[in-house]
Order: sequence, then structure tokens, then C-alpha cells
Amino acid sequence: MLFSPTYSFNLPLLPPQIDLKEFANSLLKARTEIAELKGYSFSMPNPMLLISPSIIRESVASSNIENINTTLIEVLQNELFPEAERRTPDKEVLRYRDAVLWGFKHIKSVGLSTRLILGIQKQLIPEGHGDYRTQQNKIINSTTNEVLYMPPAVPEIPRLMSNWKRFVNEPSAEVDPLIRAAIAHYQFESIHPFSDGNGRTGRILMVMQLIQDEIITLPILYISGYINNHRSDYYRLLREVTAHEKWNEFISFMLEGFYLQARETKDTLFKMMKLHVEFKETLKKDHPKIYSADLVDSLFSSPVINPVKLGSMLGIHYMTASRYLVSLAKSKLLKEGKYGRYHLFINERLLNAVKK
Repeated sequence: MLFSPTYSFNLPLLPPQIDLKEFANSLLKARTEIAELKGYSFSMPNPMLLISPSIIRESVASSNIENINTTLIEVLQNELFPEAERRTPDKEVLRYRDAVLWGFKHIKSVGLSTRLILGIQKQLIPEGHGDYRTQQNKIINSTTNEVLYMPPAVPEIPRLMSNWKRFVNEPSAEVDPLIRAAIAHYQFESIHPFSDGNGRTGRILMVMQLIQDEIITLPILYISGYINNHRSDYYRLLREVTAHEKWNEFISFMLEGFYLQARETKDTLFKMMKLHVEFKETLKKDHPKIYSADLVDSLFSSPVINPVKLGSMLGIHYMTASRYLVSLAKSKLLKEGKYGRYHLFINERLLNAVKK
């Protein structure tokens, strides 16, 4: 394939011709770590409870790749504010979280289909026109204005996306699902089928693909943190596939990311689970009059909270919720603070575990 950054790319169809033998060791390492993560998630009594803050962290990392810059604590704070008062970067991150959860809710019923792809994109870009792009786009170096890549022409998108869907929905015994996920991710990024949000949509679809292939059962394996930490290598290796068909280096990079992120996620979930048990025991011992399992769960699924949110979650009066939170802040289980005119309470130990 001939590549020129100033011409729409004639992207080859999947699958590519790749010698898979060299991936045996890195594949075994990644699959072993992911299997341990999957097994650990089965042992958690309420995995989605603890996964919720982790999805926000992934959303922050994925958005940072696109230069949408914010932090975990800022997003969780802004989530409590009226929509009109939220900062734009925090809105974007919360939409990413909603897109992950929407995709997870629908992946089993609709699979990796056009409906799923467009649905995820709609969650991310609600003001978009809800379909593939109708104009040529290009990727430009923001500093020099140099054109780095011009995706396939608009008339090619239906054919390329049909090929992509066939590839991800018809597993091959010869190609491991992790390698297939890496290949599919490159292809989606190269098609660049939308006017905006392609990178974020592609990273969510990669997680959905791993769920469909039963590599994981919950949206718990994210690679955005790894990509964000190795951003220059990631984009360089994407370009190497495009310009020189150097698939092996890119796939090795992605397999290392799957391995490292699975290990990190497993460690983080272990810390969160331990904190949940300790918090529950302390609350039961020191605050028996207000203790309930639902209260503990609320303070872990929403580690930044206010009386309005807690009252809504537990079905209790605002004043009762406020009394609970003040009492927990006085005993140092929560940290009390103000953000502008808002009074917030923070499960700081949980946030510290998630951020690391």
C-alpha cells in the first residue's frame, strides 16, 4: 500500500498477513494476568460498585489523550453540579463514562454492530448528527499545521466498516482475541469514521470487543492510561503500520499494555475491596446508629458526594443525609470541603487508591 499523508489513505481490508509466532510469550503473559483479573472480579460481592470510580479514571485518561484535560477529583465534583455549571472537560469525561456503561448494557444484545458503534458515539457527542462523517477529515500536527494523515475518503467508509464488523464478529481460531483487538483498534483509528470522537469511540469499542470475546466479563480492562503514558510511541507505531505495514511492533506494544493495565487494575481493585471492608467495619463499630450496607456502598460508588446526592441514593431527607456526612467527617472517615458554593464530602482514601 502506498501512503502519502496529503492524500486520502487507501486502507487495506482486514485481516492483514502477520506472522503470529513471535507473540507467544507476550500473549501468554497478558492472558495470564487478564485471567487473574477476571477471576478476582468474580470474587467481588458487588463488582460494579467498585468499578464505577475506575471507569471515571479511565474516562479521564482517555480524554487526556485527546487533550481534554481534567482530573479525577474535578470530574467527581462537577458531577454533583447542575449541567449548566459543569466545566466543558468534565462534561466530556462524564459522557465517556456514560458511553462505556451504555455500551456494556447493550453489547450482549446487539453485539459489535452499527447500532452499538453509533450509540456509543451518540453518548460521547450528543450534539453530533449520529452517523458516519460526510466530509473528508485529516489529522494535523497542532504545532506545525503539517498534515500527518488523511483517512479514507467518505465513499469508502461503509465498505471499510462492514469489513471491520465482519472481522470482530467472526472469531478465528488462529488469531488470539487480544491480537484481534489490537488489529481492530488500529483499523478503526485508521478509518476514522466520525467527524469527532474517533479515538475515544475506538478505545471503548476495544473494551466491548474483549467483553464479547469473553476475555473479560465486566468493563474493567482499560488501556487508555498506558496509551496516555506512552502517547508518542502509540502514535508513532500507528503511523508505522500505515506507512510500512509494521504490524508486529504495534501488536507487541498493545499486548504489553493489556498486561500492565490488567496487573494495575487487579491491584487497584484489591486495595478498593480492602478499603470497603475496613470502612464498613469502622462505620459499624463507631456509628452503629447510622450504619447500613447501603450507606457504605453509596460512599464508594460516589466517592465525592453531597447531602442531596446521598439523600437521593438512600431515600432519606436532606437533613438526615447532611447529619450522616458531617458525623462521618468529624470521625475522619470522610473529608469535608467546599467547592465554590457547594458543600462536599470526599472519601479520600478511596480516591487515593484509585488514582495510584
